[in-house]
Order: sequence, then C-alpha cells, then structure tokens
Amino acid sequence: MKYNPYSVSKIDTFNTCPKKFEYQYILKPQIIKEPQLALMRGSFAHEVLENDFNYNIEFKINDVFTLEEKEKVIQMLKIFRKSDVGIKIEKVMKIGTKEEDFAFDKNLEFKDFWDKTSWMRGSADLFYYNSKTPDKYYIWDYKTGKDKSKEEFGKEQGMMYSVVGFIKYPEVKIIKCTFVFIEHGTQKTLEFKRENFNDYIKFFYNKTKKIENSKFFKENVSALCDYCDYGKQSFCIAPIEAQKKTDAMLTSKISFDF
Repeated sequence: MKYNPYSVSKIDTFNTCPKKFEYQYILKPQIIKEPQLALMRGSFAHEVLENDFNYNIEFKINDVFTLEEKEKVIQMLKIFRKSDVGIKIEKVMKIGTKEEDFAFDKNLEFKDFWDKTSWMRGSADLFYYNSKTPDKYYIWDYKTGKDKSKEEFGKEQGMMYSVVGFIKYPEVKIIKCTFVFIEHGTQKTLEFKRENFNDYIKFFYNKTKKIENSKFFKENVSALCDYCDYGKQSFCIAPIEAQKKTDAMLTSKISFDF
C-alpha cells in the first residue's frame, strides 16, 4: 500500500476532493494552517469530557479561541451535562473506556496506532463492554456543531468502530454506535451486526483500493474550497480558475438597453 494507514476522515477527504487528498497526504506542501474556531471549540469540549467534565483543564487561549469563547463552551457543556443524554454519558464514563486508539492491518490483527504498516486506524471517545452481556458492545462518539441526529449520518464511521469491536470481541454479535451532538443534547444510534462483518471489510477494501489505484487526483471545485488552506494559499488554483470562468460568463450575459 502507498497511502496507508487509512482512516475514515482520510477516505472522506478523497471522496470530497481527490486533489486535497493529494496535497494533504502525498505532496504535503508547507502551508500556514489557519486556526479554526469550530475545531478549537470541539477540541476543548472533547478534552473536558475526556477528563470527566473537568472544566479547568489547560487549553491554549489565543486570538481565535479566547477566554470568552472558552466560557461559552463551558456553559454549553454544563447544559449538556444536565440533559438526558449527558446524564447517561456521565454514568457510562465511570465504567467504560475513554479515548481509545486503534489500528489494524489487512489480516485484521491489531497494531500500534503509529505503526505505518497498519491498514486502518482511528479512535473513539467512549467504549463499553460488559462480560455479563457478551453479545453486545457499545460505542459513543462526541460531535460538536450542527445537530445531525435526524440526518443520514455516521454510517462509515460507525462501520469502522464496529469492525474494531467485532475483531476485539469474537463473542459480540451486535454493536451499537451512538453519535452524541453535545451542543444540542441529542443523539443518533446506529446498529451493526456480526453477520454483516465481511460486508464492512469489503466496503473499506474497495474504498482504499480505489485510492491506491488512482493515477490522477482531480480537484472537485465546490463551496468547501472557501475553507481549504491549499486553495486559500494558492497551492490549488482550481477555485480561482473556476471563479474567473463564472465571472466571465456573468459578464457576457450583461447587456445594457438605453
């Protein structure tokens, strides 16, 4: 393999824009990564939850993530903690496993997370397995931002978590993966069955095979280009050229009648 280890986000980057995948994982040009408030809010929220709702953890304050922003996230987390979902999560925190990294190769054998021979890797926020109910395994993943509990969301990520659970616990037959939208106190649960395990593996095999066999990484110009560091710093000129064409088309359609 040329571009392993893979992750769900890495595959999603290719699906969104193959050119961005090429820049980010193959060419790796030196760029200035602009701090994004949404990412910093999410990182801080995750660390607070990872530390059992400890709001006093050390976190870098800067021009983007200010003390005021930090306080906003703290207040949001305090509201979440009192919600039905938050109360349940806090109980599971005491008996589950938090922030567990994983990696495995094509033989479905676990590897060290940083092992470059791994095929797939990732991490999840909260796992729970009870030997008294060995046929079930539970996984929670925290999300900040938009509430997607009523949308089609999380299938690929949940599928990856389920693969890990089925490899780790051969007796498990059902895995429930819950995405928790902490800013809204909502959740979305997906269920995965061992009988479909081979289908899950095949899905990721086909996804990674397509990337491995790619000879050209074509740009996908979209509204997301506005948020891409490679476009904003002119490594990728596709958005600029697309805008020029759009401007030219609009100009050619303008007519003046006096």
